[in-house]
Amino acid sequence: MELQGVLIDIDHISSAGRSIIRLTVKNNSSVYSILDKSFYPYFKLVPYNINIDESSIEKMLFRDQQGNQLAIHGVTKTNMTLSGKEKTVLKVETNNSRNVPEVSKLLSEFGESYEYDILYWKRYLIDKKLNPLHGVSAVVHEEGGELILDSIKELDKEYVLEKGLSYMCFDIETYNPSVVPRPDKDPAIMISYYTGGEAAVLTTKKINRDFVRTFANEKEMISAFVKLIKEKDIDILSGYNSSNFDIPYLMKRAEKNGIDFHIGRYDEDVRQEHHGLLEAIRIPGRINLDVYNVARFVSIVGASEKLIKINRFTLSEVYRAISGDTKITVDKNNIWQIWDGSDADLEELADYSLSDSVTLNKLYEFFINLQIETSKVSRLTLAENAVSTTGQLVEALLMRYASDNNEIVPNKPSQYEISDRMSNPIEGAFVKTPEAGIYDGIVVFDFRSLYPSIIISHNIDPSTIAYPDYKGKASEAPNGTKFMASPMGIVPKALKKLLDDRKDIKKAYKNDPDNQTLAARSSALKILANSFYGYLGYARSRWYSRECAASVTAFGRSYITMTIEEAEKTGFKVLYGDTDSIFLQTQGKSKEEAMKFLEEINAKLPETMELELEDYYVRGVFVGKKGNSSAGAKKKYALLSEAGRVKIKGFELVRRDWSNIARTTQKEVLEAILKEGSKEKAIQIVKDVLARLRDGKVELKDLIIYTQLRKGIDKYDAKSPELAAARKAIQKGAKTKEEVEGSTIGYIITRSGNTISEKAEIDELADSYDPDYYINHQVVPATLKILKELGFSEEELKGGGVQKRL
Repeated sequence: MELQGVLIDIDHISSAGRSIIRLTVKNNSSVYSILDKSFYPYFKLVPYNINIDESSIEKMLFRDQQGNQLAIHGVTKTNMTLSGKEKTVLKVETNNSRNVPEVSKLLSEFGESYEYDILYWKRYLIDKKLNPLHGVSAVVHEEGGELILDSIKELDKEYVLEKGLSYMCFDIETYNPSVVPRPDKDPAIMISYYTGGEAAVLTTKKINRDFVRTFANEKEMISAFVKLIKEKDIDILSGYNSSNFDIPYLMKRAEKNGIDFHIGRYDEDVRQEHHGLLEAIRIPGRINLDVYNVARFVSIVGASEKLIKINRFTLSEVYRAISGDTKITVDKNNIWQIWDGSDADLEELADYSLSDSVTLNKLYEFFINLQIETSKVSRLTLAENAVSTTGQLVEALLMRYASDNNEIVPNKPSQYEISDRMSNPIEGAFVKTPEAGIYDGIVVFDFRSLYPSIIISHNIDPSTIAYPDYKGKASEAPNGTKFMASPMGIVPKALKKLLDDRKDIKKAYKNDPDNQTLAARSSALKILANSFYGYLGYARSRWYSRECAASVTAFGRSYITMTIEEAEKTGFKVLYGDTDSIFLQTQGKSKEEAMKFLEEINAKLPETMELELEDYYVRGVFVGKKGNSSAGAKKKYALLSEAGRVKIKGFELVRRDWSNIARTTQKEVLEAILKEGSKEKAIQIVKDVLARLRDGKVELKDLIIYTQLRKGIDKYDAKSPELAAARKAIQKGAKTKEEVEGSTIGYIITRSGNTISEKAEIDELADSYDPDYYINHQVVPATLKILKELGFSEEELKGGGVQKRL
C-alpha cells in the first residue's frame, strides 16, 4: 500500500530491546503512524589498524555498568573523508539507540569514534534524505495492526494539506497563595484555549461567562483538556513559556490527581528534555511550539524590528510590540485572592484567562510562517527548530551536506578545546571611525552578504585548507591561509545553495508582494546564511576553524579598505566604514557619479560578491566616543533619507537599559536636527523635558530602567541598582528569588535613600522618582552626545552657561 502526505513528526519507540523509528505522516484524509524496523542506530569508528577485520568487532559482546548486555547488530567497512583526508571507516550498528554512546566508548581501544551523539531520528532523516514538513511517499504493509515501512522517498512536488496544520493555543492559571505556584500543592484553576475560531475557558467554578465550561474538580478539568486535544486531533500545541511552566505543571497536577497526561497522538507520556539552555517538551506525534522561545529567537536574529526594542518578553509586551494593542491584565501575584473573591472577580479572571489564549493565537499567526520556513531550510522538525539556536540550525544543515559529500561529521569539542579556542580570539572586522559631527549629502553602500560571499568566492572550508606543499590552484587570504580551489567544501556549497535560493525567492516575492510564505522563506534563508561565519568561529562548533574564520574577516578587511581607498581617489569623503558598509559624503558629486563608482568597484570584485546602494541621505549625525569629543563612535549614528525615513543605529532609544524619557527625548532631538535642521528646537525639547522632570510631571512608567540579571543574585559582587531593587523586592515579598534570577528587572530611582542603589525600587513598588538622577544620568547624557556637535554644553542644557560654538 502506498501513502502520500506530509511528514510532520519523527521519533522512536522501544520494542523488545530494539529502537524503532516512528514517522507521523498526515494527508488530507488521515494521520498515520508508520514504523521503520529496518533502520538501526549506529556510529562510525575510524580504526587505528585499517586492516582490522570487521567481523571480529561484530562478534563482541559488552555489558554496561548495570550489567545489561550490549550487542552489536552489524559492522560494515567503507571509506569516507575527514577534514579532507580519506579514512577507512567502520559503521557499527546497535539494537538500541541508548547503547550507541556506551558501545562507542568500549571500542575506543580499536579506534576513534564519530557521530555517536547524533540523535537517532536525526540520523534517520539524514540517511533517508527526508525533510520534515515536506511531502513523502511511503510504501507500507500491515503487521499486527501496525503500519510497517517498506520504502519511503520525498515527493518531487509539494504535498498541500487542504486545511493546513491544525493548532491549539492554550494557557493555564494556578492557585498561588505563596506567589510562586507549587505544583505539589497548588491546583490548576483554569485552562483556556483557542483553536479553529473556538475559544473557551475550562475551570472548576461556575462563572457567568458564555465561554466558560465548568467541571466538578481539577481532575475532570485536566482530563477534559486532554480529551479535547485528542478529539480535535491537534497537530501543533502552542503556549507561552509552556515548556517551562504550563505543560510541566499540568503533568505534575495530572500525576497528583492519578490521571494520564497523554496529550500526544499515542498512548505515551510527554517527555521533558534539556536542549542547551532551554527546556524542551516532546509530545509524541504532535508538535510543541513555545512562542516565548520563538519570540526570543526572532528578536536575537533581528528578523522582526518590532521585537528588537522591547524590554521584557512577557506575553503582554510581545503582543503590544507586534499588534500595537494591549491585552487584559490582572495582578498575577494575587490570582489566588481573585479566585477566592466575588463573582465579579471570577468574571475578571475568566476574561483574563481567555485573553491569554486569544492573544497567543495572534502571536502564533505572526510567527508561524517564519518557523515553518526556517524548519524547512534547516531540515529539522518544527518542534526541534523552535528550541534551536542559529548555530544548531547551521550544524543540522552541515550534517546533511556532510552525508551527501561522504564526509564524517566532526565530534563536538572537549571542554579543554573550548577553553583553548576562547582564549585565542579572532581579529574582527575593519572599522574606520567617523569624525563626530553633522553632515549633509551622504550615500551609503553595502556589500551584499559579505561574509557568505567571501566564503563562497574563496572556497573557505575546514576541509579545503591547503597543506604546506600543495601545488594546485588556491586562493590565499590576506592572513596567509590558502584554500584549494576544488573540490568545493560543504560550507561554501551549503551557503551557495542558500543564497541562490534566496535570490530566486526575492524575485518571486517582488512579483507577489502579498505572499507571506515567500517573505518568510526569504527571511529564513537570510537567517541561516548569515549564521555560517559565526558558526565557523564558535568555540563549541563541530566545524570550528580558526583559520577559516580569521581568513573570512581578513578578506572582509581587505575588500572594505580597497573600497575606501578607491572612493577617496574618486573624490568622495569617506565618513565611516564598518565591516560591510561605507558612508560617503558626496561633496557635490551627482548620483550618476556615485553609481559609476559602484560599477567600477563591482568590476574588481569576485563574481559572487557585489557592492550595493543602500540609500541616499540628506543629513547624518555622528557622535563622539565617550570622553573624546572629536573621534566618532562606531555603530552610532542617525540618518535622514531623501524619502524622509530616519535610520537610527546604536543610540539609547534602541537600547533596553535606558528609561523611556531618555530614549524619547533623544529621538525627538535627532528628528529636530535631521528633519528640520533646527538646533534651537532641539535644545528647547531638552529644556522642556528637564523642566517637567524638576516639576514632578513625568509619569513613573516613563522612568523605568530595564536590566537583565543574568546570574543568581548571590553571585554578584558589586551592588548595582537593579540588584538592590531585586533584593528589596524579595525581602518585601513582592517577588521571589526564582522570579528575578535570569529575568529582566524594571526599576526606578526614587527619592528614598542616599545612594543610587538605596534609591532603586522595582517599578511595581516605586511611588516617587529622583529628578536629579534622571536629569544627570539619563536625559542629559543621552542628548548631550548629539547637541555638543552643535556647540551646546552640559551647563546650557541644564539652564545655565553660554553656547560654545556653532
